[in-house]
Formats: sequence, structure tokens, C-alpha cells
Amino acid sequence: MREPYKKGEALVKRCMVLLCFFSVVMLLTACSSKPSIELVKTSVDVINDQEIVGAQRITEGDKKGQDLVPTALYYEFTLKNTGKKKIGDTGDTGLEIQINPHDPLVASSKEIIGFNVFNPSEYDESGLGYGQTFVSILEPGQEGLYTLHYELGVSEEDPPFPFLVPPKEQLEKLKNVAKDATLLILLDGEELARFDLQDL
Repeated sequence: MREPYKKGEALVKRCMVLLCFFSVVMLLTACSSKPSIELVKTSVDVINDQEIVGAQRITEGDKKGQDLVPTALYYEFTLKNTGKKKIGDTGDTGLEIQINPHDPLVASSKEIIGFNVFNPSEYDESGLGYGQTFVSILEPGQEGLYTLHYELGVSEEDPPFPFLVPPKEQLEKLKNVAKDATLLILLDGEELARFDLQDL
């Protein structure tokens, strides 16, 4: 009476082994199909460069016609597609980046600038702005340069621009905590990867 039981037990074990095997294969297939991206290089600086941030024309007063170049917090990242598939060849927006500041960086921004520069809605009526450049598609093995900048103020008083750039020591303080943030890599609005900038 014991023999049929042993055969049934062996069959169940074989089924379990096969099930585990197929589960591992499916998991490996899913992992291999997920895009792979690496953060190769990062830098942060405070800049006053018209070629990068542009300029605003003074429209009235003694300095009418002169350009005001904002000072900005500037991030530069190099990303590499380390996988075997093209990244960003579907959807409308492709590959993008976003800074998610940690609490100390948000607090420093509010203290030094007067608002959270990483929140687009807080730029309303400030006369300041923000911008980015990015490569929307990365081929396998390709590197792409991505930048983000957040305007901090201008050096001349002018009614449309109420924010004067903070003193140099304050800007240095903000720069020193600028990596207290997470870099999000987005593909068509969905998170693809994230990097803690403090770990770099």
C-alpha cells in the first residue's frame, strides 16, 4: 500500500521542481527586458552663464535694453544605456530626469531664496524660471548629457524680477547641500531608475 503513495509524492516533487524552474526563467526574462541605465558622471555648480540660462531684457528705466542674466543652480548628469535595447523609443516624452530634493535641501532653498526652487508652481510671479536639456533616446552603449537649472535671482533691481541673487556665501551654502537629493530617471513619465546623489 505504500508504493502508490511514494510514486504520487515523487510526481508532486517533480512538478514543484518544474514550477520553480519556469518561475526562475520567467523572472530572468523579465529582468533582462528591463532597461538598464547607469549614472556615469554628475556635477553641481552655481552659474551665471547666458548661453545656458538665457537672459531677460530690461524694458524700462535707465538700464532699458540691457540684459539681465539670472544666477542659477546647475546640475549636469551623464547617463549611459548599459543594456542591449534602445531606451526611449516608445511614447511621447522619452527619457527625462527630475530632482527630488530631500528635506534639508528644501529647507536651505526656502531659507536662502525664499521658496522651494524644485517646485515649479512656486516660480509663479517670481520673474524667475527653470529649464532642462535632455536626450530623449539612448541607443545601447550610448551616453547622453542631461542638465537641469533653477534660477536663484538677478544681480540688478528691476520690477519684473523681485528676487535679487543672494550673497556669495549663501550661494555657496546652497551649493554645498545641492546633492542632498535623489535623481529620478523617467521613461514616458514612469520611474525607470533612481540615484541618491549623496552616495556619489
